[in-house]
Amino acid sequence: EVLVVCRGGGSAEDLWSFNEEVVCRAIFASKIPVVSAVGHEIDVTLSDLVADVRALTPSEAAERIVPKKTDLERSLNLMQSRLVGSLRGRFHQARAALIALADRPVLHRPLDRLNAQRQTLDELLARMQRSLKESTYRRRRDVEGMANTLNALSPLKILARGYSVSTDESGKVIHDVAQVESGDPITTRIQNGTIVSVVRDVFPKS
Repeated sequence: EVLVVCRGGGSAEDLWSFNEEVVCRAIFASKIPVVSAVGHEIDVTLSDLVADVRALTPSEAAERIVPKKTDLERSLNLMQSRLVGSLRGRFHQARAALIALADRPVLHRPLDRLNAQRQTLDELLARMQRSLKESTYRRRRDVEGMANTLNALSPLKILARGYSVSTDESGKVIHDVAQVESGDPITTRIQNGTIVSVVRDVFPKS
């Protein structure tokens, strides 16, 4: 499962074989993980740099490959505690979310929201009808006011108060006595009809 390349302390010449190219290439080409533990802590070889893991001493290599049972149990217990804590936290979160969802009024009284929206719609409809009614009333009052103004300025209204309008033979309104002479026909418009007459005499205003 694992390959350990190791040697106890020694001189630089004793450890030089672990700097050989053939050794380094073999370590690099290994199909299984390689732990290099050559010499003491201060010794560094190319094998240490090529290997998957470097141990400071052969003893440390053995400890890293086969950890203590107590360390494994401690690690497993820690992971178990974290896993249980995580699951418990997620459980409490899910439970709190479910309780919050169950307390929402829409689940207890699903028609309340619909009734509220219906009431709002009725209020908007009533407000729109009142606004339309008021707008129609104002417009009708404005039209009646304009009609009364036009009626007051109408020539027919003036004729109704006893006035009349006379025109000459060509239909031109007579507003000066110089426009007609004795014997000229004229047409006079009054409230309820027309009078055709002949000028008998003309008396300019002195």
